Amino acid sequence: MKHFLRQGLALLSALLCAAASAIGPAPDLSGPACLRSAYPEFWAPGAEDALVSRSGQHFVFDAHKDHLAYADLLNQADLKSQLTQPYAAGFPARVPERHQDPGRIRAQPFFTSMYGSTPAEVQRHVVPVPWAPSGRTLHFTRLNGAAQALERVGRTLAEDAHTAAYVRRPAGSLLWRRIAGTERLSMHALGAAVDFSLPRGLGRYWQWSGCTESGPCRYPVAVLQDPTLQRVVDAFEKEGFIWGGKWAHFDTVHFEFRPELVGPACTL
Repeated sequence: MKHFLRQGLALLSALLCAAASAIGPAPDLSGPACLRSAYPEFWAPGAEDALVSRSGQHFVFDAHKDHLAYADLLNQADLKSQLTQPYAAGFPARVPERHQDPGRIRAQPFFTSMYGSTPAEVQRHVVPVPWAPSGRTLHFTRLNGAAQALERVGRTLAEDAHTAAYVRRPAGSLLWRRIAGTERLSMHALGAAVDFSLPRGLGRYWQWSGCTESGPCRYPVAVLQDPTLQRVVDAFEKEGFIWGGKWAHFDTVHFEFRPELVGPACTL
């Protein structure tokens, strides 16, 4: 009986593998379709290329911002700009080139329309999230499954004592504030990012290092080589988060819910 059971399981496994091979990898999505797939609760039902929110707000994907300098693009980004720099999930990871900051370019009107443009509006979508590595609670947006994704990350990291230790000390999730030195809202203000006090000197931020927005900045290569931190980042990326350690303007304590960058491949 056990022999036949093993044969049956082997056959089932072979059939599943053959089906997966026949289906092939997930097709690339156009920019608008990618955004609709990443944030399904925000968009009104309709054609894949139509960017209309459930509240009736229309968004232009390409507002022809390609000519802008990088510093100006940070303040005036459109939806196309958000996808211009691909985010490379996984490791090994390369030291990012100057101004290579995938995810740091954000179309703020899009995010404030989705999450809220005032503290009260943001708060309506925020829920307490159990954080298994520490037993504490983080406050995060529930929209588009973000809070559930964060809770899954915590449960995964708590399975191993080493990874749990790296994220046992949250350094902030929901906090209404602007990015230092700018008028742009932080993703923390929208309840869509979380920071941690990393051990072993791995918590690095470009402004703490004396870097400037326009000048060159020495990247802390060691943060890409720590195997435990790699496992932490992998767990977040698998649930739709990006890591600020993959930015030239590095922010290694920062994890941000951005499923359009780590989900299906997006084409412009």
